[in-house]
Amino acid sequence: MPPEKKFINVDELMPQLGLADVARYYGVLLPDLTQVGNQTRMRCFLNCGKTQETGDRALAVQTDHPAKQWHCHQYGCGKGGNLVSMCDLLKPGDAAGGRPRGQRFKDIAADMRAMVEGGAPPPAAAQATAPGPLPEAKRNVPLAESPNERARALTALDGKFTLDLAKMPPRASSYFRRRPFLSPEVCRTWRAGYLPRDIGEDKSGGTMRGKIVYPYLSECGEVLTWFGRDPEFEEKHKAWEATDRTEREPEKFHFIKGFHRGLELFGQHLIRAPEHAEKLKQLGLVLVEGPNDAIRLATLGVPAVALCSNTITREQAAKAAGMARELCNGIVTIFLDCDPEGENGMKQCLGYLAQLTAVRLAWTSKMYGGRFKGRQPESLSIEDWQEIEAFLRSGEAKNWSLT
Repeated sequence: MPPEKKFINVDELMPQLGLADVARYYGVLLPDLTQVGNQTRMRCFLNCGKTQETGDRALAVQTDHPAKQWHCHQYGCGKGGNLVSMCDLLKPGDAAGGRPRGQRFKDIAADMRAMVEGGAPPPAAAQATAPGPLPEAKRNVPLAESPNERARALTALDGKFTLDLAKMPPRASSYFRRRPFLSPEVCRTWRAGYLPRDIGEDKSGGTMRGKIVYPYLSECGEVLTWFGRDPEFEEKHKAWEATDRTEREPEKFHFIKGFHRGLELFGQHLIRAPEHAEKLKQLGLVLVEGPNDAIRLATLGVPAVALCSNTITREQAAKAAGMARELCNGIVTIFLDCDPEGENGMKQCLGYLAQLTAVRLAWTSKMYGGRFKGRQPESLSIEDWQEIEAFLRSGEAKNWSLT
């Protein structure tokens, strides 16, 4: 008779394991760890399908929690789970996106029991860490030059957008109404708009349907990719928070797989426009988080580029520093969201950029008497910006820190 298969209770195993146990078992080298309150923050080391390096504090793990709950704060990601889902994203083989089922779950449960009992890791883990050929250098190719015919057809996807609020579903029209600076004229300039779910026989732009869509343009103005913002994100996220959070967290921004967001800066195609030259010398290269921040500042006459993240990559830092030295008297002005996550991102940006060029902060929750605490650049009025601009021109901004 075959041996009886015993049930493995992973809920009993998880409290006995830590990050180091899992990493050691699967042959993974943990990145530098930083303690922030009850969370341990680090660069993402999971095989989660990311296409670029994350910030040093993108991954947050509650190491004191019995199930080691974790969440990725990388812009556009939002994945999360517990120790089982982490194992799924580290174990060699066909991962289940952090939600293992069937045999995959049973194999992970057996791995966790082996970790607790001090068993040897599977041979595949050792093989996974063996040196291999150097990866090909990452680069983004304009859609018009893509070898994929369907991708080439998306170059003019904005021709299918609608900017008529009456033709949008309520959540999408509300998104634009709450942001009056996203006028039809401004959207056409930035090639942004709402892509309807149903545009007849045409099936192009499938993953962007029902989203507010923006283009990521090269420095030459070529379309590299399109990315979409879910207008129903807030409702979906609120509903998700009311659950046990075992399901994948709703996605706020959706990027096409294979696009290396960390190599680019949103709005980079406009920075060298002659009309911006004097403003850039006065203010430095203004660096914001999201596309709406860059667009709003542009409507106020302020050239800015966006990370499309609340952290910066090494490649983005090098590109921003190069632009600053070329166009902005060597100064980068960090203008991320004035909230706790944004200020954590400011610290990370300061660390990366200060190694390359002069850098300063446009605001913090303590500056300006604390009146901008919790705000985003996209929410600024003309009067708000005039106050911040006067401060930046005064030269006092360099004296501020986040401590």
